[in-house]
This record gives sequence, structure tokens and C-alpha cells, in this order.
Amino acid sequence: MHKYFFLLILTVSTFYLNAQNNNPCEIKNDAFDSGEKLAYVITYNWFFVWTDVGGVEFEATDDTIFNQEVLNLKGTGVTFSFYDWFFQVRDVYQSWVNPVNLLPVYYHRDVNEDGYIIDIKYRYDFENLLAYSEVKKSRKPYYQDTVAISPCTYDVMSVIYQARNIDFSKYKKNEKIPFKILLDNEIHDVYIRYKGKEVKKVRGVGKFNTIKFTGSLVAGDVFKGGEDLSIWVTDDENRIPLWIESPIIVGTIKARLIGYEGLKHPLKSMIKKY
Repeated sequence: MHKYFFLLILTVSTFYLNAQNNNPCEIKNDAFDSGEKLAYVITYNWFFVWTDVGGVEFEATDDTIFNQEVLNLKGTGVTFSFYDWFFQVRDVYQSWVNPVNLLPVYYHRDVNEDGYIIDIKYRYDFENLLAYSEVKKSRKPYYQDTVAISPCTYDVMSVIYQARNIDFSKYKKNEKIPFKILLDNEIHDVYIRYKGKEVKKVRGVGKFNTIKFTGSLVAGDVFKGGEDLSIWVTDDENRIPLWIESPIIVGTIKARLIGYEGLKHPLKSMIKKY
């Protein structure tokens, strides 16, 4: 199950996206700017033993693609050297998005998990509500496909950053909020449930005022399904994911923030710095 540690933080981070009043596509990004960097460590628990097995970094930079000025949202995940002997992970996820409303223009998943290669690309056509995909996987034939999408379809990178612009004050405790995401060439229907506000300590970083959510997971080879996912984000204008945890088929995985730079807003949610 360890090969999914990077996909975990990308996928589960999306489960606090909501369906805002009116049109959820009509947002203006005010949560982050080009130059922001976030770093996480992934911890795996099996038989009561917690081990830090890898790291994930997110970075936003200005870029140009298809003659459009965009933001490049990049996530990179690696297993630590001591863990490589067991299962080596070298993953890169990228989404090129409209810098104002953060709708994706292009997406690329480039994964090497102990020699198993996954290379998936999406080009989004919101005018015709289609996504054009190219898929390459080890020991499987290359293929192209066309997927029907809704006006507000995101990928696992763009949805994380879009969600950070949500006005959470519009939702009541335990309110259930559905949404759609394009993942592995399929549209997935998932939801989150707003659980209110909590104080959360993050080892080595600080104590924070946070917003907490639980979320649904798609049952399969990794997750059991059900509403076992928990997420804490900073209760300030940055809306940074601080802590994510979920059981998997064997054990439990957690992701915690360990570093940040280039934030657009002061980190007002921090109560105490460690």
C-alpha cells in the first residue's frame, strides 16, 4: 500500500472542495501567489509503529502553455532513502491553470513507483465540456480517450488550490457537500462534511486555529471506503492543509505540514510557533 502515499495527499486534500452558492467556477484566486511552497512528510502506521516514509512538496509558479499565461501547480513526492529499498516512489503531478479562476488547462501525472510507470495527460476543453487524455502505463498499451466533463471539473492538483478560496462561513456544522473530480480517466462523485473549528498542534511547526472536515473515500485497492478521511486546514486567508489522515486497507497514513514559504497572507491562524 505504500506506493500510494503521494496520491493520498493529493487525492484526500481535494475532499474539502465545496459547491459554493451560485457558480463554483466563478471564483477569484486570493489565497496564494506564484512563489508559494509547501512541504509535507508522510507517515505510515502498521501494527502500532509510526514511520516517516516520504515527503511531498507543492510549488506554484508563473508559466505559459498553449500561448496562455497560466500558473503551474506542481507536486513532487519521493520516498526517503532508507525506504527506497522496500518500495521506491518518484512522483510528479502538475496542473497548468487559469491564474484567475484556477480552472485547469492541462494536467500531467508522471509516476514511477518501484519501476511501474504511469504517464497521464489531460487537455481541458471547457467550451465543449470535454477532456482529451493520453495514457501510458507499464505493461499496458498506450491509448487516447475523450471524457465528458462538467463546467467545474478539476484534477487532483488544481482542486487543492481552488478549494483554498472557499468562503467556509457559508456552511453549517455537519453539512454534506458533493462535488466531482477527474481522476484516472473517470469522473468521481465524492463529498465532504464540514465539522467545525478546532485547535490543532503540528509537531515542529506550531499550534493553529483550524477548520476540520471529514470526507468520503472511493473503496478500492487502497481505501476501505466510507467517511474515514479527516482534514485540518488553517483558519485564515491562506487555507493551507495542515494535517490529513486516513485508514487504508493495511494500516493508516498521515500527512503533516513541515515547512512553508512565499505565503500571500500572514499566517494569522498560528497561535504558537514551535
